[in-house]
Amino acid sequence: MSELDEELKKAYEILGLPEDATREQVENRYFILMKKARSEKSRSEAGVDEQPGINLADYNRAYNLVLGIESEKIITVEKQTKFGHFVYYYKFHVIIGFIIVLLASYFIKEGIDKRREAANTPPANLSVSVFGNFYFADETLLQANMLKLIPDWKRIKTTVVFVPTEVKSQQDMALQQKSVLMLMTEKSELYITDETNFNGLAAQGAFVKLDDFMKSEPLQVPADKIVNAQSADDTEQHPYGIDITGNPIFKDVDMSGSPKIILAIRAKETKWPDTEKLLEQIVRTNP
Repeated sequence: MSELDEELKKAYEILGLPEDATREQVENRYFILMKKARSEKSRSEAGVDEQPGINLADYNRAYNLVLGIESEKIITVEKQTKFGHFVYYYKFHVIIGFIIVLLASYFIKEGIDKRREAANTPPANLSVSVFGNFYFADETLLQANMLKLIPDWKRIKTTVVFVPTEVKSQQDMALQQKSVLMLMTEKSELYITDETNFNGLAAQGAFVKLDDFMKSEPLQVPADKIVNAQSADDTEQHPYGIDITGNPIFKDVDMSGSPKIILAIRAKETKWPDTEKLLEQIVRTNP
């Protein structure tokens, strides 16, 4: 057996591995022994009696010899090995950390962009909710169409809340629950609804009676466009809505989902003047 073979055999013995060990086994074993040796060294320096063992240099020489690295390059390889082990054993930590940094950067940027957008967005003159079975309704286009009626207005906050008419799945149930939550937390001045949701919301007392509104605001609505409903507090039906089916504000908006579209008022009295201003134009353009 040559001198090199003897050294290689001894190197495997130092590492506590068989001579047919794979590279991965060598690296794993080396990593464990290095941790153990450093731990023993730390305890020795702290004054704790330990049995003398193999030092770090022995492990390094054995490791480099097994991997076929020249002994005179030990110092350089040791530095490279440390980095290699760090990458090997902590690569997933590094990747996850990198992803977290990217996500944090994204959300910070998104938050900044939203604040900038909010700062540059003019205040809404009025808010309108499309509430009902209108899955494909384009709220941006609807807002643009309504703003054409009152050119001096800067913005009408428009929201589409899809409410399925029947609960056939978990998703439908979630959408209905979401609609109830939005109805409680986001109170728009005007509601554009289908007939089913109009009757349900009117029964809950969500809308302002047209008679009360028109006593304060001079709005003229054709009798055939008035829609009656009855709330829980009413003893009989009263005018609560306006039929605006086919109104030009829905051009290209895609309000498919209901044959009848009804407009109802939920605005506080302080917003009635602006509400009347928009309603007047919608009623004027009604077919």
